[in-house]
Amino acid sequence: MPLAAPPTPAQLVVPGQSLGSLQLGADAATLANLGPAAYSDAAMQKGWATWFGTGHPPAQLDVYTTMVPGQDTHKSVQVVRATSAYFRLANGLRNGSTLRQIEECYGKLPLATSYQLKAGPRYLYDNVKLGIAFELDGKTSTSHCRALVVHQPGQPAAKIYLPMPLYLKEVPVRK
Repeated sequence: MPLAAPPTPAQLVVPGQSLGSLQLGADAATLANLGPAAYSDAAMQKGWATWFGTGHPPAQLDVYTTMVPGQDTHKSVQVVRATSAYFRLANGLRNGSTLRQIEECYGKLPLATSYQLKAGPRYLYDNVKLGIAFELDGKTSTSHCRALVVHQPGQPAAKIYLPMPLYLKEVPVRK
C-alpha cells in the first residue's frame, strides 16, 4: 500500500510500541499532556480514558492503563485505540483501510472478538505477535478499519483489558 509521504513521528503507529507520541509502558502521568479526558473510568487498579477530537468526522482516542507489576502507585499505558485516519503504520495502513489491504500486509488475521457499538457491529482482527489489532465494521474483504489498537506484543488485545465495549464511549453524534 504505497504512501504519498511517509508518516511523521506524530502520525506513526508502531505495532507493540506506540501510536504517535503515546508509548506503551509509559507512566500514565504522561497522559496529562493530552489535557483532561472527556471520559474516564477506573476500577481495580485499571482504567480507561477517552478523548474526543473536533475534526470531521470527529475522532476518538482511548487509552487503557493498569498498575505496573510490583508497584502500588504507578500506572502504565497498556493499550491505545484511535479512530482517526491521521495515524498510520509505516506500511500505509490506517483507519479507512480495507480488510483486504490489511491482509495484504499481514496475511489472514484471526478474528479475536466482536462487539456491538452504537455505530454498528465491530470485528477485531489481531496480530498478537506484533501487538496491533484492527477494529473493522464488517467481515468481508471490503470492510473498513474503524480503529487501530496498539497493544503489548504477545498478549491478545481482547484479553488484555476490561471488556472493551462496556468502556468505550463513542464520539457523540453532532446534529
